[in-house]
Amino acid sequence: MKKNTFFYLLFFCFIFSANFAFAKSPVWKVSKDGHHLFIGGTLHLLTPSDYPLPPSFDAAYKNSKLLVLETDLQKFNSPEVQQELLRRALYTGDQKLTDFLKSETVQSLESYLASRGIPLQSVLKFKVGMLSMTLTVLELERLGMVGTGVDAYYGLRALNENRKVGYLETAYEQINYLSRMGEGNENKFMEYTLNDLKSLPQQLDSIKKAWKNGDTALLEKVALDSWVYLFPEVYELLVLDRNKNWVPKIQQMLATKEVELVLFGALHLAGDDGILAQLEKLGCKIENL
Repeated sequence: MKKNTFFYLLFFCFIFSANFAFAKSPVWKVSKDGHHLFIGGTLHLLTPSDYPLPPSFDAAYKNSKLLVLETDLQKFNSPEVQQELLRRALYTGDQKLTDFLKSETVQSLESYLASRGIPLQSVLKFKVGMLSMTLTVLELERLGMVGTGVDAYYGLRALNENRKVGYLETAYEQINYLSRMGEGNENKFMEYTLNDLKSLPQQLDSIKKAWKNGDTALLEKVALDSWVYLFPEVYELLVLDRNKNWVPKIQQMLATKEVELVLFGALHLAGDDGILAQLEKLGCKIENL
């Protein structure tokens, strides 16, 4: 359960800008000053039926030398990182999640947990972001989303082929994002999570179809809009701040002759603040594969 938590966290980090609204693939070629690289929007959890992946991923992989992922997923299996995850994502001392929730929210949470055979007592030490991600992962698993995602698939392939792999951020940086999610707004965030879990089966169908077809407008509507309006601080933490950190790194990659394939959650490409839109403003040519 702990290991998969971050897969969902990244799973919902999806796509976009109006200039690319008619794209047919989740992969783009980014060019500037005679150099280029590839960027792919990913889902971090998939079902076996989602394979084979859209062929544009393989085309970009075969025509690149360096694979760049959000983070080293294998690090989350290490005792050190697991310990840090628990340290940052769980309450200490006498503090517990219900201290921050209204009584009606506690009742709703307890009812949902009972429907999944989970005692309320077993999750009281989880901070709201950790619990939200954990419950969503469990629901995704119940819906069959237990297979290898795009990032893990190509990460393992690169490892087997002795290909160089780079990362946009560390495991500890990602732990920091999760531990802060919903902080100071625990009750509203928990209410949103419980409501969102009810519509997850319907959302998944739309998300996966839009992702495969490069329909970024639909991805934005289904997976992003509600976060932007209801939880702007979470959107800033999980999407905007990371976009700002990643764009300069991608610019540095573009300045080299080496061709990279950069894979990250598709929401980071969405809207006017998305990475594709920012790169275009910096003079890059954006082409859908």
